[in-house]
Amino acid sequence: MEENKSLVDDSTAEPSVLDETAGRMDRDPARVTFLTAPLGNLILKNTLPAIASMLFMAFYHIVDAIMVGRSIGPDALASVNILYPIMAFFIGLAAMIGVGGNARVAVLQGSGNTENARRVLGLVVALGVGLGVAGSLITIFASPSLLVFLGTSGALGEMAGRYLMAIYPFFAMMILIFILEQTVRNDGRPNLATAVMMGMALLNIVLDYLFLFPMQMGIAGAGLATGLSQTMGALIFIGYFMMKKVRNRPGLQVGLPGGGLPVLRIIAFNGSSEFFTSIASGLTTFLFNRALLAYLGGAGVAAFAMAQYLIMFGSVVFIGISVGAQPILSYNHGAGRFERVKKTLIYVMISSWILGVIFFVVLRTQTAEMVTLFIPDHPETAALTIRVSSIVSWTLLIMPIGIISSTFFTALERAGSSLLISFSRGFFFTVVGLLVFPSFWGVEGILFTPLFSEAASLLVTVVLLARWTVKCSQ
Repeated sequence: MEENKSLVDDSTAEPSVLDETAGRMDRDPARVTFLTAPLGNLILKNTLPAIASMLFMAFYHIVDAIMVGRSIGPDALASVNILYPIMAFFIGLAAMIGVGGNARVAVLQGSGNTENARRVLGLVVALGVGLGVAGSLITIFASPSLLVFLGTSGALGEMAGRYLMAIYPFFAMMILIFILEQTVRNDGRPNLATAVMMGMALLNIVLDYLFLFPMQMGIAGAGLATGLSQTMGALIFIGYFMMKKVRNRPGLQVGLPGGGLPVLRIIAFNGSSEFFTSIASGLTTFLFNRALLAYLGGAGVAAFAMAQYLIMFGSVVFIGISVGAQPILSYNHGAGRFERVKKTLIYVMISSWILGVIFFVVLRTQTAEMVTLFIPDHPETAALTIRVSSIVSWTLLIMPIGIISSTFFTALERAGSSLLISFSRGFFFTVVGLLVFPSFWGVEGILFTPLFSEAASLLVTVVLLARWTVKCSQ
């Protein structure tokens, strides 16, 4: 019990911990940097590589969609989108383990408990592998039932099934790359994390081309390309931590799993908002697909999916900023340096909103040109995509605040606030919009729902941030 408690009770450290643990800081250069480096340079050093990594990920998703659309057609894009609600469940569990676990690890590192941080990291890795194996087994034995549940049939159902069966062997490695990328950032190596993710994205693009065009493997080729490329990235991260272990280098290592139920509860609580965000995204995608199928058919689903691809560029930049800032927030929170936490929040919030305005302007003026990259020979679907984008693009002006704030509260292990933001943005107001607006405005009501959800949840976010600010100033 005492051992478990040492893995848990560390987030109330006072600023004096810097003096008390000076020796440990000297042995952990990442901790020294996160707690003492000038914030402006520190934020740039960590957020720019994270943004680059997320942009490359978005880029490869976009190129993947372009190749799939050109090689197979809009139905292939719709088939992958149809699968998303099921995938979102496993993505949500992976996010809960990875985000919640890495926040715990970074807070432990910030308070000087390196050995305990290593044991928590070992637990997180073990959980990730277990989840991946479970997902693969479920896919093997239950994929027909899952496709029936999603309401897909005919050509869409057949393509969705082929994609799922091609990608399931790689679930464990896909989860590990998600977990370990942020762990490497927590270890003070943002450039390495970004380089691996960029290499993985480029490999995915090359494999997409080979499998979809020369080899004519269809939608299964797209799934195989994704699985193989992410596996290669995960293996590099695993090798990085194995070398640290062999050479006994300072900082983070993957230790023997430790902490038991108390740490599992903290990981689950810390990552609950990310889990709910993914689950809610899957549920709302399911609802959007149902509504769009009813009003517009498969073309509507494909158009909405492509509009989401275009908006992805903006959203992943905001996520990249929050991912890059997370170690700074968690380390300083763990060390009790609350002024640095507040300043970091202000800097990243302002910069992300400015970028949101830029992305909004670009999308409003360049949508038609971008859509032709996906489906040059389907003018009706392209016109529908432009119509969808003209409404949904307004979310880019509000989205940064919700994304940054949710990650901010997770980094500080204030999971309740993070969960409330995620619940508001990702589910409650979206469901309200989908239930109410189509009755009055038809298709436009469906398309207006994402903007309504972001705007309504902004009020919740502002209240939570104000309460946190008041509490810190007392």
